[in-house]
Amino acid sequence: TTSWDDGDPSDLKVAEMLRARALPGTFYIPIIGYDGRKTLEPSELRSLGSGGFEIGAHGVSHNVLTNLNPKELVREVRVCKTRLEGILGAPVQMFCYPKGKYDPKVIQQVKEAGYKGARTTHMLRQRLDFDPFLMPTSLLANSAPRKAYVKNLVRSRNSMGLIDYVTQFIHLDSWVSIGKVLFDRVLTEGGVWHLYGHSWRIEEMGLWTDLKEMLEYVSNREGVVYAPNHDVLRFLPATSTSLPEVLRVFK
Repeated sequence: TTSWDDGDPSDLKVAEMLRARALPGTFYIPIIGYDGRKTLEPSELRSLGSGGFEIGAHGVSHNVLTNLNPKELVREVRVCKTRLEGILGAPVQMFCYPKGKYDPKVIQQVKEAGYKGARTTHMLRQRLDFDPFLMPTSLLANSAPRKAYVKNLVRSRNSMGLIDYVTQFIHLDSWVSIGKVLFDRVLTEGGVWHLYGHSWRIEEMGLWTDLKEMLEYVSNREGVVYAPNHDVLRFLPATSTSLPEVLRVFK
């Protein structure tokens, strides 16, 4: 599975690359731009949705939700869902916490708003035993993987992931190399491989060639289920009664 944050116009280029390889994607969209960035126009969102991609919510204005009072939190979480559903004419079932920040009150508000799940920024995760409102990821498209992974793993207190990274991945010099190793591991052990990123950052860092290589590597594999974020939830042990012997789900 793959997911893409912030609703930048460069998301359309990511969508083209995914579509060319029959890969799914979930695009998490804030309603209004922030930090001087533009967001996708309503017509562009409808085009993505009608093209088979999932649209998720990313807050009204990408504010850090843990810093908000109750009224502001309700607006960010609920109004975003309502606005996007009005644009798309379809349910919006997934939420992504802006900047990966959340707490119990934020999670509760997301649940009460009617979302089915929410994605975090936790990385190097591949097991299908997570809470639907704490969906982790495996891999971030970023030109500086060592710094990004160590910071993320320490912040999320993922001690096992940190040990895993130091012993198995720290010698790898690119996010693509890490992604290939993680993908191969899921092929043999089962689980979920989840790439996430930001199209504006891919543009700034000049990572389009890297992204193409990564997508080519994971596409068109026999025995692999390719699914948007929401569809991954149906494979969780708590929601599924008939899992394949070795489950392979990719976002």
